[in-house]
Amino acid sequence: MLNIETIPVTEFLQNARLLWDSDSLEGVVIDPGGDAAKIMDAVRRERVKVKAIWLTHSHLDHCGGVAPLLKELSVPLVGHPNETVMRQGVRAIASMYGLPEDDWHDCPEPGVLVTGGETLHVGAYEATVLFTPGHSPGHVSFYFPRENTIISGDALFAGSIGRTDLPGGNHRELISSIKERILPLPDETKVLSGHGEDTTVGEERRSNPFLV
Repeated sequence: MLNIETIPVTEFLQNARLLWDSDSLEGVVIDPGGDAAKIMDAVRRERVKVKAIWLTHSHLDHCGGVAPLLKELSVPLVGHPNETVMRQGVRAIASMYGLPEDDWHDCPEPGVLVTGGETLHVGAYEATVLFTPGHSPGHVSFYFPRENTIISGDALFAGSIGRTDLPGGNHRELISSIKERILPLPDETKVLSGHGEDTTVGEERRSNPFLV
């Protein structure tokens, strides 16, 4: 069984996630936006053997906890190459928001680069990397076809879509990403977003006002 635990972190209530194979206990952390100690508590409680950290994108609320987590785990970081400037500017952006700089950390560069089409593994379970830019220039989503689940980051939300008014955002590109790469998935596909509640592809195709 593929286990997925959602761990809301920081003032942004970003949905960091811990995924693991219940047989091997091998797992990954996705989008550790902060509160690394809280994430490590879950790792230890479930006895997960973390093999990698995956990033859907590199806004501060999704990667601000990578650096301290890597000190604990010493595993590969997986992400898109287009977001170096964002990763280098986490502390500066936090300061602009008036957030305590000591709580935020610039994010190291990924050692494993993905651009879409790659297959990643969580133990025996496979995920396909989908390139879903628009919210950010290097945004990707992780689709588990056998489990009917996609981790969509900030591309698609329940009843909404990611904001595109931040640097590197592009509304038209985001709509194309969603319509071309997410909405064609089966209706029953669970959508696990970067913030807020889970939804399904079918529900968003039917009722999301931004996609009509």
